[in-house]
Amino acid sequence: MQALYLLALEPAAETQADHNSYGFRPKRSCADAIGQCFTVSARKHSAQWIFEGDTRACFDQISHSWLVDHIPMDKAVLRKWLAAGYMGEGIVHPTESGTPQGGIASPTLANMALDGLNGLL
Repeated sequence: MQALYLLALEPAAETQADHNSYGFRPKRSCADAIGQCFTVSARKHSAQWIFEGDTRACFDQISHSWLVDHIPMDKAVLRKWLAAGYMGEGIVHPTESGTPQGGIASPTLANMALDGLNGLL
């Protein structure tokens, strides 16, 4: 079911995505990100530093209410995905924040939540 929704959600996500965002995006790779770093840093008046960051537990911390308010898809279906929880050692663990672990739509949901951060740096 996630795959079907992702087919509709991904084009919308791509039209809104940050131009220089490369992680977990279709037809983009680490090599593309490195190439962009080279292109930008090779200019005569380019910045002397490149900031690279990794948000610890990013997928685990994204607000469910933010996702429901901002992701353009069926809200009831999204709420069910987000509240589904996960299994660990035979025990169901509920989820109150974050995107579903291993869900194929999770990277797209995370990217949509992170869009716009480039403008803040």
